[in-house]
Amino acid sequence: MINTTKERLLLAAIAVITFVLAGRFDVLETLVDFSRRHEAYEIDEVITVCLVLVVCQAILLHRRFITLRQGKEILARKNRELEGAMEEIKQLKGILPICASCKKIRDDDGFWHQVETYLSSHSDAQFSHGLCPSCVKELYGEYLVDRP
Repeated sequence: MINTTKERLLLAAIAVITFVLAGRFDVLETLVDFSRRHEAYEIDEVITVCLVLVVCQAILLHRRFITLRQGKEILARKNRELEGAMEEIKQLKGILPICASCKKIRDDDGFWHQVETYLSSHSDAQFSHGLCPSCVKELYGEYLVDRP
């Protein structure tokens, strides 16, 4: 993360150093003098163009900074939404201890639950009951009419 306070202090230090050096060496006066002596070089127009480019660059950088800050806020919001969604997700992991006979599942507290009850409380699964063809034959075979 960028520390804006340090950046501002650095920019202030550069501005102070530039001010001192420009005053010490009369940079602008020397440049104006040189520009007048060599009018054919169009130095004053070049300086004007450079100043306009600096202002344009400052405007573009400011717009980019605002865009990046908005993007950061959007990402932070989306991250909070995803963290909330992750907390809501129920997921089964690991090995489930299941009775080899009745197929009940033992929970972390040592209690045994029907498969449907356990899975419903640990996931978003819902159950609907029915009978497979082999169980129908086994349980109700005497009542079934033989089909060709």
